[in-house]
Amino acid sequence: MRQQMALGSFIFGLATAFPYERLERSTSGGWVDLDIIASKPKSHQTGQGLEELRMSGKAMRAVGMERLDQLRALANGRAPYPLVDGIGRNWGRWRIDRVSESQSSIIDDGTAMLIEWTLELKEFVNA
Repeated sequence: MRQQMALGSFIFGLATAFPYERLERSTSGGWVDLDIIASKPKSHQTGQGLEELRMSGKAMRAVGMERLDQLRALANGRAPYPLVDGIGRNWGRWRIDRVSESQSSIIDDGTAMLIEWTLELKEFVNA
């Protein structure tokens, strides 16, 4: 089965009716500025910070609602999960920091016709 990304047992992609449309990756260089009273701030290296990922997309109808419930169940596991992309690269272990959704066009039984979702992950390092 083709996939965009797998987070533990959760698969993102068209085949699972839950693809992501946007992925943002943030890497910190570990620099901070220390304020000095009589001059410019001093740059100080504190070590590289943890990487962050933000994935977002749209899902439809009850299938999308079920997939978000599965993603929340994974988050409730309170464990780091391996992240592997569709070409086989292992991105290491990541923790789920936030799952958010916005439902619209809700029909009379409570099913959302359109769900916009966002998943925020942070690199997990336990050296």
